[in-house]
Amino acid sequence: MMIYRSSRGSALIYILIAIALIAALTASFMQPATQQTRTQNSFKLAAELNGQVQMIRAAIQDCILQWPEGDSTIPSSHNGGYHANYPLEPDSTHLPTSPSFRASDKNVANLRCPGNNAGSPNQAQHALIFGGSTGRFMPAVPALFGPWTYRNGTGLTVNGQTVTGVYFQITTTSTDAYLAEAMQKVDAQFTGCEADYIAGDGNNGCAANTKCLRIWVKRIAPACP
Repeated sequence: MMIYRSSRGSALIYILIAIALIAALTASFMQPATQQTRTQNSFKLAAELNGQVQMIRAAIQDCILQWPEGDSTIPSSHNGGYHANYPLEPDSTHLPTSPSFRASDKNVANLRCPGNNAGSPNQAQHALIFGGSTGRFMPAVPALFGPWTYRNGTGLTVNGQTVTGVYFQITTTSTDAYLAEAMQKVDAQFTGCEADYIAGDGNNGCAANTKCLRIWVKRIAPACP
């Protein structure tokens, strides 16, 4: 005697298994694609940031090498302790406002070279490092970032941190993960004394909810990690 069993239950199980497999395969294909795009973006951005870092460092070093005499009229106590012969902060009170040599911000694009000036009695009239007269131009900062900024002083209070030395940095408040990854990739290309990636909390040298990439030209404090 033959026993016939309904195939409906078995067929339904196979359909459900097939749907689960399709969903799993779709997820497996989508995830690597998303991760790959993120990785590609972070590498591309890291290369762009690193290129700008190298250009800015070279421009500052070129200023020091070409004009080693600097500006002897800058008080050693300026900004808590001026580090000669590095450029002053662009909004330094030592730079005259008439004629207009003092910037209203600390942007690297407005850096001036001490020593490259009109001479006595106009030594404070430092020439711009970037611009048509030098043939060296600051590129546009990457999307979602603020401008590169510059500090030169002793015992400076920067977002809750005491800083001494010369550095420039770039920041972003965006939460896109690839931005932080790119900044960390650049940081990893330098020694601990040369660069810092900082996830800011407002008391560690970087504003709260901000990510900072700091490149040191001369570092005294804080000490190397």
